[in-house]
Amino acid sequence: MQIVQELKDLSLHNNKCYDTFNIMKTILLQNDTQLQIFMHPKRQDILHLLSIDGPATAKMISDTLNMTPSSAKHHLLKLQGLGVVEEDHTQLIHGITATYYRKAEVTVSFGALAQEKQKLVLDFVSHRIQDELYAKPRTHQDAEGHFSADQLSGIVHLSKEQADQVYQLIRSFIDSHEQKQLGTAAYAYSVVAYRV
Repeated sequence: MQIVQELKDLSLHNNKCYDTFNIMKTILLQNDTQLQIFMHPKRQDILHLLSIDGPATAKMISDTLNMTPSSAKHHLLKLQGLGVVEEDHTQLIHGITATYYRKAEVTVSFGALAQEKQKLVLDFVSHRIQDELYAKPRTHQDAEGHFSADQLSGIVHLSKEQADQVYQLIRSFIDSHEQKQLGTAAYAYSVVAYRV
């Protein structure tokens, strides 16, 4: 019930969406070069890995994704240049200083791109989520009765103020739970909401 209390604590009391949106830094992709850097399949794999496992070195990433350490480092530096990956810490390993990278706490916006580019991004993300969701059999609950997986769709009826509140509530909750913590497991999510 801790999550229920956290959601209650995040209640917005009539704030408008644009008044409370500054939760996370937003990176606005504005051109094809930035989009190509961000959407490169290996880089998306790296971002996914960092989201699940937390900070990692180029060597750790290369071992997991079957690539050379120099290639992993190249991709990390490209992502760092966009601001979606950042250095977490360094550690001396066998006399070599290893740099650990983490996924930055940022939101990436595609709003400045042309509509056809936005659709390509949405299609890519949708297919990736569907592929991962159906890659193995999943049940709604695990063996202990805890939530495991679900996919919901439908229509809800909201005032503009309620829509702002729901959006902000979801964003606030997600933003405060993106980093790996002790005793947590990674859950993938995809939220699409729009006014009909």
